[in-house]
Amino acid sequence: MERTFVMIKPDGVRRGLVGEILARFERKGFRIAALKLMQISQELAERHYAEHREKPFFPGLVRFITSGPVVA
Repeated sequence: MERTFVMIKPDGVRRGLVGEILARFERKGFRIAALKLMQISQELAERHYAEHREKPFFPGLVRFITSGPVVA
C-alpha cells in the first residue's frame, strides 16, 4: 500500500479550507488514514526543509510554515 504525506499549510488552515481540501482528496478516491492539527516548531521546519537550507528563501519558508497551525 502506498502512503502520501499531505500538509495543509497555515494559510489554508487560516482560510478555513481544511474540510474542502480533504474532501477533494476523498473524491479522488484517497483514504485519509490519520490527521493531526499541530503547530510546527522551528526545529521541525528546519529538518523538514533541510534540502533548501542554503537557498535564499529558506528563512521565509521556515517563518511561514511556523506562522500558525497546520493539518498533517
